[in-house]
Amino acid sequence: MKKIVAFVLLASALPARAAPVLSRADFNRLAARAGLPLFWKPVAYDTATLRPEDIAPVADAAALARFVRAGRFTAEFDKAYQALLEERRREAVRKELDQGRPNLILSDLRSSSAADRALARHLVAAGRIIDELYALQKGGLRWRAALAPGDEAGLALFERNHGPWCEAPATEHDPFCNAAPAFPARKSDAYPQNLSQDGAMCDMLKARPDGKSLLDPFTVVREKAGRLVAVPLIEVYGPQMRKVAVELRAAADAQGPDEAALKAYLLGAARGFETGDWADADETWSRMGSRNSRWYLRVAPDEVEFDPCQEKAGFHVSFARIDAASLAWRDKLTPIRQEMEDSLAALIGPSYQARPVAFALPDFIEIMLNSGDSRPPLGATIGQSLPNWGKVALENRRRTVVMTNLYEDPDSKKTARLKAAELLDAEALKNYPADKEAGLVGTILHEAAHNLGPHSDSRVRGRAPAEIFGGRLEGVLEELKAQTGALWYAALLRRKEMLSELQVRRLYTHELAWCFGHIANGMTTDGGAPKPYSQLAAVQIGSFVKAGALEWTAGPDGIERFRVDYERLPLAIEALMKEVGRIKASGDVDGAKALVDGFIGGPGAELARTAKIQERLRPYPKESYSYSVLD
Repeated sequence: MKKIVAFVLLASALPARAAPVLSRADFNRLAARAGLPLFWKPVAYDTATLRPEDIAPVADAAALARFVRAGRFTAEFDKAYQALLEERRREAVRKELDQGRPNLILSDLRSSSAADRALARHLVAAGRIIDELYALQKGGLRWRAALAPGDEAGLALFERNHGPWCEAPATEHDPFCNAAPAFPARKSDAYPQNLSQDGAMCDMLKARPDGKSLLDPFTVVREKAGRLVAVPLIEVYGPQMRKVAVELRAAADAQGPDEAALKAYLLGAARGFETGDWADADETWSRMGSRNSRWYLRVAPDEVEFDPCQEKAGFHVSFARIDAASLAWRDKLTPIRQEMEDSLAALIGPSYQARPVAFALPDFIEIMLNSGDSRPPLGATIGQSLPNWGKVALENRRRTVVMTNLYEDPDSKKTARLKAAELLDAEALKNYPADKEAGLVGTILHEAAHNLGPHSDSRVRGRAPAEIFGGRLEGVLEELKAQTGALWYAALLRRKEMLSELQVRRLYTHELAWCFGHIANGMTTDGGAPKPYSQLAAVQIGSFVKAGALEWTAGPDGIERFRVDYERLPLAIEALMKEVGRIKASGDVDGAKALVDGFIGGPGAELARTAKIQERLRPYPKESYSYSVLD
């Protein structure tokens, strides 16, 4: 009991921002709902500031004296106002939660072997620790004890979002949307709390002589003796990381000789969580695959999208079964990897020279558990290529996976088609796929393209892309390269008769609908960081409209939707692929900013029909995944 009280006091002492101010409309609406006999009168010279003289009684004029006396608000008014403020907060929290449609991935291992059940049990335990560790990284964990007692919706938001802050499109910029009544500002634990944690801070850190070390993905920035220093993750999160290592070693101990590759990775990952050195874990991971294990597992700090500067790696767990039935596409693509690299180099031109490639084509997996950075509040990752740094990445030995069991339930498929029909005309909608092959191939090609051409570990005049462009812009560019590559390589597969013309059209149509979904999420986070998928989607749609491959036009029903010119679209894709490849290969910062910024705001956003897409798709809730493993 003493520990709980101490934690609450500590949380309440943390810095919080000033509570947001109720608008006149909200005040009157909530006061009427609460039966509060007060009305905020319209005032021509100022409708934003509530003054005692702006309050009028409702029905009973004598009631005003309880709330306004001698030209001042009374304590009773202050109490009533705080109640309205709290109701507005809870209202926003419920709106945040309602933008997710609950979806459960349920895996039953109760009839499996003792080794399999032990593996799952220890990985689920590791996942719980990782969830808490990730919430700590995001800066949210410190606010768990500050949640309002009895506020079940606030607690649900906190657990879903790994912190008190809202992340759904309609509420992430709402100042009232917060699981904690103190309205804490969004502050990552990766940087000092007294810094702005915005784009200006990221630029400042990048420009410093020690910027490379400060922005190293496996560190946090701390202020010591008046200086900013990079501190390894193991020094900051050591207790939690060592708890993860205990579970990984226990899972390894339960494995027999038939899972030697998995056991080696479990032990390598455990050492990574004990030492903060991930080289051994990456090596053992690169040697594990669908040919020597029935399982897929990645437990490490990897992706950076959650970070304000998109530089720091977030802890996560992804645990899955190998989907052996979907391996045919990997076998088809493996022999043409070098051809894919050579053709991209030829398209980019002299600024990029083709290199030998030997990356592994995707393993196909059925997700059983996602934790930490792998479990976003809404949606789920359907493809991934890792690691992002280190020797394995530099030598192009990444492992790539495609998740085959997400978004495949009947509710998700029905909703996806309804959303596509909101924005594609009747002719294009005929090409919207009913099965998962188009999305599967698109994801395979996206992840393969991460390993082709100039990538996240390339060097231009001795500098890595993140050093040249900054983590924020590089994150958008790399995903834009991969997604445009997915579309561009479809034409190569058509020429090699690996896809039919109809299959290519279905792939194009599926990926256009994918773009619409991400545009609906908005372009930036509450902290101003770019959303890479959303921004790449706006660039693609805007570019294709500009090239005449997409046209926003009214149909027979008078409603405007996109018409797709499937003859012009491959040319538009190739032009964009060439430009993105050239920008990355040459380190053209000005060209990158012109391309991306040109479609995020102003006339470019109008080309992409960003506002119209958001208006039509935001009413549809997105999948909010939970995971249960029965052992």
